[in-house]
Amino acid sequence: MGRVSYDFSKIEAHIQGLIARTPLNGAALSIAHRGTLIYERAFGSYSPDMRVAVASGSKWVSAAVIASLMSDGMLHLDERASDYLMGFDGDKSTMTLRHLLAHTSGLPPGRAPCAGHAAHSLAACAERIALSPLVAAPGQAFAYGESAFQVIGRIAEVATGRSWSALFHERIAEPLRMTASDYGDPPADHPRIGSGLRTTLRDYSRFVRMIAAGGTLDGARVLAPELVALMHEDHTFGAPVIASPNLFPGDGYGLGVWRDNADARGQAIQVSSPGANGFTPWVDFRRGLACVFLVCDSYRRMAAPVRELQRLVHAAVEIVSR
Repeated sequence: MGRVSYDFSKIEAHIQGLIARTPLNGAALSIAHRGTLIYERAFGSYSPDMRVAVASGSKWVSAAVIASLMSDGMLHLDERASDYLMGFDGDKSTMTLRHLLAHTSGLPPGRAPCAGHAAHSLAACAERIALSPLVAAPGQAFAYGESAFQVIGRIAEVATGRSWSALFHERIAEPLRMTASDYGDPPADHPRIGSGLRTTLRDYSRFVRMIAAGGTLDGARVLAPELVALMHEDHTFGAPVIASPNLFPGDGYGLGVWRDNADARGQAIQVSSPGANGFTPWVDFRRGLACVFLVCDSYRRMAAPVRELQRLVHAAVEIVSR
């Protein structure tokens, strides 16, 4: 067979127009199709190796760290926060790891009051969050926020005796060769689990390609296929939404990742993890796509243009797949 020829002209015109209109300093895009990287380009002042903070793009990666620990039997999805941490008693006593990863813990939405403060360790932050009044009983409402991920990060540290930074590097970064990725300043004592990841287009592309391939990349097994599938199931179970930043709500929420679209059986077709700065990674399982759009602006301004970008990427791949 001859080499497949993709037409990226409409994609590039869309990105260049977005940069000019907004305006933006630049942007970058990577596209992998059925395991092969078919496109990588930086626009404006950006480069594929430019490191940026990806805000809530962190949650998908952090959930993968937890999934890796689950695969080794070190954590279990329906264990309770109170099994590991003091203070999660009373109305918080039924709060599980599943609730924390799916934003149904009942903890307050939005930014955690202590997240990323150098003066507080992750342990101290979890203790402070334990004092927060719940906005709903665990499992009874979806309220998107950062506090739950600070708690799950601390649980991982307690369960393993390892720092979050060490767990991320051992479980995700090293096997995927994400050499330019970390959880920012200060990384040692108090990483922001749900929003502190700093990474590059190329590094995060390796993560989504692993997800699209069912947990492997370049021969390295990072997650078992069943854990990858579990991450992308709907773990909200129809809980009413009381706080969400998503301008295009889809079909529920998995473990650290939005379910943009699902089929009639409830299986995820496309998942994503956009950040507040507009950074958007997504995997389209049906089309075999693993993509990362790197930009530093705002989610609210980028949400609609990214949705159009996704449509153009899907169309470019479908043309050559016919």
